[in-house]
Amino acid sequence: MKAIFLDKDGTLVEDLPYNIEQRRITLCAGVGAGLRLLARLDYRFFVVTNQDGMAHGLFGEDDVKGVAHRLTDLLFREQVELEGFYYCPHHPNGVIARYSRECNCRKPKPGMLMQAAHEHGIDLRSSWMIGDILHDVEAGNRA
Repeated sequence: MKAIFLDKDGTLVEDLPYNIEQRRITLCAGVGAGLRLLARLDYRFFVVTNQDGMAHGLFGEDDVKGVAHRLTDLLFREQVELEGFYYCPHHPNGVIARYSRECNCRKPKPGMLMQAAHEHGIDLRSSWMIGDILHDVEAGNRA
């Protein structure tokens, strides 16, 4: 299987910092059409997103799951299926002890991409990472 790994904020959805309000989550212009083109080329779609707001105590795991549900629904309306939603809750300067650490999943490290590849049988050499900052690109290169 080949995949497109997608950053969330600023790539799939409008970038509103630490936004967990589902009604305020909207797709960026052209996302649906672009992903439909890639789907025709047999790519599968996976979100890989740093969510350090969890480490900073701004929101919890249930909030992130709600965001994943909203994003899955928005893409479904565009006739696009989201195969997986991976997030990193960690930040070394976080205030929530269990998330306040270095990890291998926080982009630019490749942990989320590697986990998705392992769980879904993804051929990383045939896959791409799309994001809005260099950390996203670097995570793809490292994977």
